[in-house]
Amino acid sequence: MNLLQQIKSDRAQKKKKEFLRPTLFNRVSGLVKEYGLEESFLEKLESPEDFLQEKKAEFARVRKKQPFRIPLFSLSEQKEYSLTLAILDKMNNPYLEFAQSPEEIALSKLLFELNPSVETEKLERYHFETLLQYERAKINIKELAYRREMGPGVEKPNLENEGLLQDSLEKRMEQLESFIAKIEESQVK
Repeated sequence: MNLLQQIKSDRAQKKKKEFLRPTLFNRVSGLVKEYGLEESFLEKLESPEDFLQEKKAEFARVRKKQPFRIPLFSLSEQKEYSLTLAILDKMNNPYLEFAQSPEEIALSKLLFELNPSVETEKLERYHFETLLQYERAKINIKELAYRREMGPGVEKPNLENEGLLQDSLEKRMEQLESFIAKIEESQVK
């Protein structure tokens, strides 16, 4: 390649358009505005477990993300601006960048504390509630497998109860494995 071609190539590279991407502030500000969040939302962030729809999760429902159009620029009033800054300060974690609802803002920190290395594809595809259940299911499977290996314990309960315990343990493990498989199969597709 001669000098003239090199110069033309360099100029063409410089002229490529770069797309604007919304900042984290714009994302959170857009959510504050879209959902009409108020200062009381900060108090709700103190107990993010309240945002889980199923307290006793049966790991049956896989929630996908709901689309949210993030504004490129944030035009907010003073109250919205202050609330956005407070949320960013309180919920400071990398998963906040993928939040698309107030629920996900609240659950982002919990999810990050549980697993700080969730794949980007999962964060973009699944609701944080589903990902939280997925991570907990993986932990529960390990605990149940350990319990199954250890047996019912030193004291031998009557044989009837031992069989029931083993059956319920197996059923629970099947439920958890089924839920985990749903997430991992749909990720492959």
